[in-house]
Amino acid sequence: MKDFEELLREYGKSAEAYVRYKVSSREDAEDILQETYVRAFSSLDSLNSEESFRPWLISIARNKVNDYYRKKAETEEVPYDDGIIQYVDVNRPIDSSVSETMKKLSDQERELLHLYYWEEMTVGEIARELKIPEGTVKSRLYKARKSFEKKYPQEELKMKRLPERIFDYQIKKLNEKPFETKWNELMGWFLIPEEGNSIRWGIYDYPERTLTEQFDMKCSGKMQIHGLNGVKVTAIEKQGREKTERHFVAQLTDTHCRYLAESHMEDGIEKMFTFLDGEAFLNNWGFGPDNIGNETNMKMKGLIQREGSVITAPADRETMDVVGRYEVVINGKSYDTVCLMDIGTYDENTVTEQYIDQNGRTVLWRRFNKNNTRWNYDHFEEVDEEELKDNEIITVNGKTCYHWYDCITDYIL
Repeated sequence: MKDFEELLREYGKSAEAYVRYKVSSREDAEDILQETYVRAFSSLDSLNSEESFRPWLISIARNKVNDYYRKKAETEEVPYDDGIIQYVDVNRPIDSSVSETMKKLSDQERELLHLYYWEEMTVGEIARELKIPEGTVKSRLYKARKSFEKKYPQEELKMKRLPERIFDYQIKKLNEKPFETKWNELMGWFLIPEEGNSIRWGIYDYPERTLTEQFDMKCSGKMQIHGLNGVKVTAIEKQGREKTERHFVAQLTDTHCRYLAESHMEDGIEKMFTFLDGEAFLNNWGFGPDNIGNETNMKMKGLIQREGSVITAPADRETMDVVGRYEVVINGKSYDTVCLMDIGTYDENTVTEQYIDQNGRTVLWRRFNKNNTRWNYDHFEEVDEEELKDNEIITVNGKTCYHWYDCITDYIL
């Protein structure tokens, strides 16, 4: 068998990609990787073959990541959920509700929240700035957040906290004919683009089943793009303490829901793409012929056939269709749903299941990927099947698809 350094050069990228995806802090990821490599080096004699090195190394990395989050949960006194405060855009004037609430707080509470959320200082930096212990900062910050939420207008607090681990759920095929429903959600983002609407949703990776990304979205007013009327949407994504923000302009009609524009920060510059920007926009946000969007009048068309875990569909094009009626039991509630399957719309290797109830709302969204490619991120390469052995498998036109992650929204909370 090759020596350790040679094995690491050949197979280490998979473990590195896994850790960097799971841990948003670069410094913490580096520490975890070093611990992984030390553990692997000291235990190399227990390895039977070179072929086992990559899945074995990834399993060590997975355990180290789990240890990292367990330790963080034990010592972190400030909960993951930041409530309504995370809606504040620190690059723009504070909205009136937040501003009025801040005025009702004590000077100490106001100072702590300003340093933590607006100045984006860490607990350690605040402790040094105020010359108090970090534990004191954490406890005061926790109380300041609770005070803020208590004084904030209750009608504004629409979103609920997502669980750190996805609920157990059951999916049962029903014999009844699939019902027709009005599905007005933005494809892939679950928000109905109408003034006043908001939603919180999260991504849960498998097999860990833990919350890795959270999205908070709200409609912030009407906006016109190239003569077309739409609604402006703000989306804030959180991975650990890291936050990124993007904006959409979306349009909902009687028959379709579509994106008209998207903007985000890149290298300190806000970049906007609209439906007139060709492939730069359409490859990521365009759906349907000529970007007409996804259909909102949802019914079975017979384009996709499903028997258990075996799916057949047209092989020459992307396809979306209702494949049956299902009961979904999740978070102690039972939902009568139709399963909308999407094959290839997001990416040619992507298959999704979306369980939509009679209100036209998503109860559960599940993503699968063909073969063992991981997944759409440039820094991920092919993954050893050993890493995926516990994930659910379906076949689409004879090709194996591995369950990657699920999404739920605060609609089911």
